[in-house]
Amino acid sequence: MAVQHRAGQLPAGQVRSGRPRSGHRRPDAAQRRAATGLTTPFLVLFAVFFVAPLAYSIAESLKAGGTGAFAGLLNYHAVLGNGQYWGGVTRMAYFGVIQVTFMICLAVLLALFLDSVYCRGRRVFALVYFLPFAVPGVIAAIMWAFLLEPDLDGALKLPHLAGLASGPLTPLSYRFALYAIMLIVTWEFTGYNMTILLTSLTSVPGQIIEAARIDGCSELGIAVRIKFPLIRRTVLFTVILSIIGTLQLFNEPVLLNDIAGIGSSYTPNQIIYNTAFSFGNEPLAAAQSVLLAAVTIGATVVFYSLVRRRADPLRLAR
Repeated sequence: MAVQHRAGQLPAGQVRSGRPRSGHRRPDAAQRRAATGLTTPFLVLFAVFFVAPLAYSIAESLKAGGTGAFAGLLNYHAVLGNGQYWGGVTRMAYFGVIQVTFMICLAVLLALFLDSVYCRGRRVFALVYFLPFAVPGVIAAIMWAFLLEPDLDGALKLPHLAGLASGPLTPLSYRFALYAIMLIVTWEFTGYNMTILLTSLTSVPGQIIEAARIDGCSELGIAVRIKFPLIRRTVLFTVILSIIGTLQLFNEPVLLNDIAGIGSSYTPNQIIYNTAFSFGNEPLAAAQSVLLAAVTIGATVVFYSLVRRRADPLRLAR
């Protein structure tokens, strides 16, 4: 006679396994200790170099300049009404839209070319493209200033002719200084981003590439249809780093201001520096720093959200 088993009962001789049906098991004590040991150094450094300075800036921004008394949100109110400060933020936003787009596209093209069969001497070219990043930003700004303005010695002797609207139009004039900074930053960081992307391309499975070549796919098709989709997350990572770096731009504008007189309020970081060290109003500078950090985080989150929504059409439908 056939034996019928009730729901939830097992035949005789079989023992129910203690593991969950999903196949996942909880990490044991050794794994938890290993995870804690690996994450603790990062968390400590993150707390010391990010959380603590941010908390100090917020506390400092609530004080009154000069007296140190509690001022509430007065410093933030002053920053929100400062057209010069937001003019610098707007200028950097315009800078980022043009410069970051061009730089990342160029870095992607260089990485895909170096990873193709058409490139000979990949290591040499990768090193050559990366070398500008090894040049300090101050040195790069001075070098490019002499390249863009051959008569820079004469301009330095006559400051009223350098960088002002009344002087001759040169690549370092106020009207074109932003594009000169774009050129300098692109020269400095394209090779850096290319190196990150080239490293990511090494993780693309070789079997997929070989199968595509056997199927008759061209190198251009492999780059566009296989390699680029597989490194999109890395491209997104480089774009986010570039957005953060754009809003923190400082060295190049300061040097060009000393050389060509483009102004001391060209970028938000210049304004923050001058507020703190030229005018001695550290609480106001702290409020400017906190708002700049908020703008940076907000721009990063908005960009990341837009990219995620575009990459996931089902999420858009929901």
